[in-house]
Amino acid sequence: MRNKTFVTAVFASFAWNLYLVGGVMLGASYALDRAAGGQFEVFPTYLRVIYVLNFALIVYQIVIFTRFTYGLAIKPKWIVKAFVILGVLGILANAASRSANERWNVIPAFVITAAFYGILKSQAKNTRVAKVSKPTGHDKL
Repeated sequence: MRNKTFVTAVFASFAWNLYLVGGVMLGASYALDRAAGGQFEVFPTYLRVIYVLNFALIVYQIVIFTRFTYGLAIKPKWIVKAFVILGVLGILANAASRSANERWNVIPAFVITAAFYGILKSQAKNTRVAKVSKPTGHDKL
C-alpha cells in the first residue's frame, strides 16, 4: 500500500480494536457500552472467551496486513477473502447494535475491511498479470 495516511488509519483501527477487545477480556468498564450491544454490567465468562479468540484473530489480521505492506506473500491466499467477509459481517453487526457507542465501531471495521478488500483486488490483479505474462513455450526460437 502506497498511501501512508490510509496505512496509518488501518493500524489505528487495529489498535482501537485491540484496546476494545482487550477491555472486554479484562472486564474493563470502558468496554461495557461499546461491546455486545452494551447489554452487560459485567461481561460473562463465555463472552470473554469469545473475545480472546477475537483478539487472536485481530493479531493475525495485523500480521497479514503488515506482510502485505512490506510486499511479502500472503498465505494462504483465501484468508484475505475470509477477512473481507468477516469485516462486512462486523460492519453490519456494529451498525445494528442497540448501543450508540458500539455503532461507532463501524468506522474502524470499515477501514480494516476496505484495506483487506484492496489487498484482495491487488491479489486478483497480480494473478491476472502472472497468467498473461507466463511463457507458453511456443515463443522459443
